[in-house]
Amino acid sequence: MNVAERVHVMPFGFEHDRIVEPAREYRADRVILLDWLAPDVERPSYHDDVLAALAAAGIETERRDCELFDLYDSIATVAEIATAEATPDGEDDVANEVYVNLATGSKITAIGGMIACMVTEAAHPYYVRAERYASGTEPVGYGMEPAVDLPTYPMDRPDDQQVAVLCRLADEGPHSKKALIRFGADRELPFIRDCDRPFDGSGKPTKQSYARLRRHVVDPLQERGFVAVEPAGTARRVRTTEAGRNAARAFGYVRDT
Repeated sequence: MNVAERVHVMPFGFEHDRIVEPAREYRADRVILLDWLAPDVERPSYHDDVLAALAAAGIETERRDCELFDLYDSIATVAEIATAEATPDGEDDVANEVYVNLATGSKITAIGGMIACMVTEAAHPYYVRAERYASGTEPVGYGMEPAVDLPTYPMDRPDDQQVAVLCRLADEGPHSKKALIRFGADRELPFIRDCDRPFDGSGKPTKQSYARLRRHVVDPLQERGFVAVEPAGTARRVRTTEAGRNAARAFGYVRDT
């Protein structure tokens, strides 16, 4: 039987001590580093020191690509990792304990990480203050004070079938409601799967299908400002808004869970 691991998720930014010391202090089994550098930024030499220090402490490391200055990529990456690590793969597997260090990346990554923790309820966020801060040099902080556990609050996100439709619209462009019903049937989404009579004898969507699509998917997404419904001849087409496209980026990880 597998044993639960303590997994720490940390942005691999311009820090050394606030990555290495919490991992050692709080006995991380594995550290997942969110790694990204702008094309015009040279990788700091102390990044190698971070990896060497973690290896010397017997801590396994992984790197995941994440744009540290992109809110929605930060949410998506942390949420995907937290969900995967906290979900057992089978009967013999166990959920890992996931912790997210909000101190080692950008402010945007910190916000994204906090949102991901609240949305998934699968990880514990914490913040580490440096004992002292550098003046115009890197790493930006030295040493660490005791980590502060941060409270989380339940945060609602679109449900899985709403995310599936949102991602479909973001990927493929506007759809008629009829096309969304077909998509729901192909993916066995609940609004169609649980419909008593989704199609009539000729294979056309029934009024019940349209009503369930509207009630369970389109209206909730429209109320959040994620989709807009527009006339297209005699039909109505559903498209994503900019907020909807960003939400699809942030929550699209649920398609693979």
